[in-house]
Amino acid sequence: MAARELFLHSLEQRISWRPILADDRAVLDYLVARMAHQTAEQARVLYLNTKNELLRDEIVAWGSVNRVDISPREIIRRALDISATGLLIAHNHPSGDPTPSASDVALTRDLFQAARLFEIALLDHIIVARQGYYSFRAEGRL
Repeated sequence: MAARELFLHSLEQRISWRPILADDRAVLDYLVARMAHQTAEQARVLYLNTKNELLRDEIVAWGSVNRVDISPREIIRRALDISATGLLIAHNHPSGDPTPSASDVALTRDLFQAARLFEIALLDHIIVARQGYYSFRAEGRL
């Protein structure tokens, strides 16, 4: 357990002191290590400043085995509270399959539109699972 925590702390340090890019391997490694093996869905948001440096990494919702309710309103409210200008949202699929559901696609669209109204960039929505990950940006869906 201590080794796992040390490993996670090391990955967190790799993303906390430099700009985050949506396809940066360090970010993917961090998200996979934090979320891929969770038994319930979890959603987290990486809130970024104007230089795309990490301001906060927060779990915004816990769900069940196959569902998590994520509120774009609350994500945008929190971004405004901490003066974030960029967001990277991630959630896991305990099933092991990172393929986005229809509700994942709708959430991404809604969050993108809401963020844009407040001049906040949604850099990516990443779904992590034991069998890989899915990046909306890498797939051209953002």
